[in-house]
Amino acid sequence: MLSAELAPAKNRVLLEELGSLHSDPLSQLLSSSLLTETEKLRIQSVGVDKLGRFLSDGGKLLEFDDFPELLFESGNVSPALFIKGDSECLHEPTVAIVGTRNASLYGRACAQKFAYALAKAGVTVVSGGALGIDAAAHKGAMDAGGKTAAVLATGMDIIYPRVHSGLFQQITQSGCLVSQFAVGSKMGEFKFLIRNVLIASLSSAVIVIEAPAKSGALSTATAANELGREVFVVPANIDMNGFQGSFALLRDGATLLTHPDQILESLQIEPKVQESMIEATDMGHQILAVLSSSPMSTEKIVELTGLEPAEVLSEITILELDGRVMRGSGGYIVTP
Repeated sequence: MLSAELAPAKNRVLLEELGSLHSDPLSQLLSSSLLTETEKLRIQSVGVDKLGRFLSDGGKLLEFDDFPELLFESGNVSPALFIKGDSECLHEPTVAIVGTRNASLYGRACAQKFAYALAKAGVTVVSGGALGIDAAAHKGAMDAGGKTAAVLATGMDIIYPRVHSGLFQQITQSGCLVSQFAVGSKMGEFKFLIRNVLIASLSSAVIVIEAPAKSGALSTATAANELGREVFVVPANIDMNGFQGSFALLRDGATLLTHPDQILESLQIEPKVQESMIEATDMGHQILAVLSSSPMSTEKIVELTGLEPAEVLSEITILELDGRVMRGSGGYIVTP
């Protein structure tokens, strides 16, 4: 039934029908008047053999009664989820971190930093397993020794993107992979929108790191709003095209996010007390050495340090997120 990729409401009606059957449920399902011919073909094309291989390889089905409370409350969801890894992390406080695949260095650094801080505080970081912001969020959570969940837009046996084969394997050791699509289900553009709704449904709040004017992350934010979950947006320079969708969310009332503690406060989670600030890298020290209380542009920092522009942008983003530097209209200063 899951392989037909039905609307949740139709799934529930079919489950009620099948609940009274005692033999050959597949034949009964395929004869149901509720299914279209296309849906019947999808069921037959997937088959149970792929599900058997998935289950024998350590996968499992998470059924409705075992859903985490947030997902259970959201209502319009699939009757079961395919899981690989430790689904218990979904029962912990959860926050989604989403954004564009074509992320900037600044965006990736923000995603990794926020994910790291949240995971350190015991929050499970939820994202979509895609390139860019998603990958940075998953990695940030794992770097902190915390939990992360990747919500997929395909069946569990299809790795997309292919380059994330290793990342997905790591995630199963530090959380779980989640899909509402049957094993064998191939990628489709509409599935990403459905996946985004599931991301929002699994999460107490959604952080949009970097979203252009047309971005799947915006659909996740919309779903979160409809569920009554708070949407946070990370700021950026107003001329950065990758953040135009983010700016639109802020205009529509999303919460401006500048520090991970804002999220933890919203979730009523006590922030982890840092005994000491993480040591800056060699390049970070070079940048700190040329900064003062007077604002300095990135161009001037490049000139004085001899570093490459991309290196300066990456390092100064980390320094800013660490609270070592502050950005103003005229450039960067050392935090007082």
